[in-house]
Amino acid sequence: MTGYAFVLPWMLGLAFFVAYPFLAAAYFSFCDFPPLREPMLIGGGNYAELLTDPVFHRCLGVTTMYAAVAIPLGVMFALTLALFLNAKIRGQAFYRVIFYLPHLVPTVVVAVLWMWIFNAEAGLLNLVIRILFAAGDWWTNFFFDVTQLRAATFALRGGAAWLLVTVPLALLVWGPIARRIWKPRSRLRQLVGVVAVAAIFLAAIVLLSAVLHVLRPEDVRKLRSPGWLTDGDPMPAGAKYAPSWALWSLIIMSFWGVGQMGVIYLAKLQDVPVELYEAAEIDGAGWWRKTLSVTVPMISPVILFNVVMAIIGAFQVFAAPYIMTGGGPEDKTRFVAMFVYDQAFQYHRLGYASAVAAVLFLIIVALTLL
Repeated sequence: MTGYAFVLPWMLGLAFFVAYPFLAAAYFSFCDFPPLREPMLIGGGNYAELLTDPVFHRCLGVTTMYAAVAIPLGVMFALTLALFLNAKIRGQAFYRVIFYLPHLVPTVVVAVLWMWIFNAEAGLLNLVIRILFAAGDWWTNFFFDVTQLRAATFALRGGAAWLLVTVPLALLVWGPIARRIWKPRSRLRQLVGVVAVAAIFLAAIVLLSAVLHVLRPEDVRKLRSPGWLTDGDPMPAGAKYAPSWALWSLIIMSFWGVGQMGVIYLAKLQDVPVELYEAAEIDGAGWWRKTLSVTVPMISPVILFNVVMAIIGAFQVFAAPYIMTGGGPEDKTRFVAMFVYDQAFQYHRLGYASAVAAVLFLIIVALTLL
């Protein structure tokens, strides 16, 4: 009886604040239930309406697209962050705290902060993008005529020969050094390696800039000063099912909180037996092979856990898009959770909102089981 007495407060809370609302919502989903009136049973009418509701289908598509893009990128980003945080470096604890802190900031504060970052006129992100594009165009203009590139025409300048000579030479020099990039035998080799990498990097910027100007001129034009939260056009342009610019904004903002997922990965990384890495090194495995063959398999249960939690979180996103975009432009950022809220508290259709919530619950359960 003492044990039951200790768990009784929690059981009462579970019964009144979780179990009862859950069962009540399941019942209301079969009812026509305006506020301040008695619910009236209508059978499967709400569910039948869902099958033909274009707004619900659009919201479900937006939510699915967000989950399909944000979850894989977030998991990879968090795992990469955890691998860096697991390195034995000075100030290790400081970096771990810094990357975890954003997870503690309230969602409303984060949303307001990112609204200013994404501001088309005075936002920090667009300011940085303009500077980068100005520098990129200045560098590209040495080898290609940027004005002609915008007209989808490759117009070479005199400096283009530099690319034909420098890139093969840099690759030739870089090849032997790459095998000992972390432990070069001499300062000279280290210097040559750095110069070769810089040459390849600068050449890649030129070629990528030229190709983008020709193949995706509309995307490049918008990237110079995108209207992040107000642009409903797909990115990349012409891709029918690509996320809109506004949805990309929310996906980018979702990376703000990957520190929490990274800390979970970090805890598991520290449990991987050192003997496995030592055995892999004896077999001649490098860093990449050890990561794929030792690290990832050993932490796969935690990857599964994080993916499941990310799926649940992605299908319940509400606060950030509600504050930042209100579902616009043209419902391109209206998630299913926002649709539930609108039906219940704006259109006063509590029964229909309960049916949508029930379908959302079944989708999350199915994906979790999968």
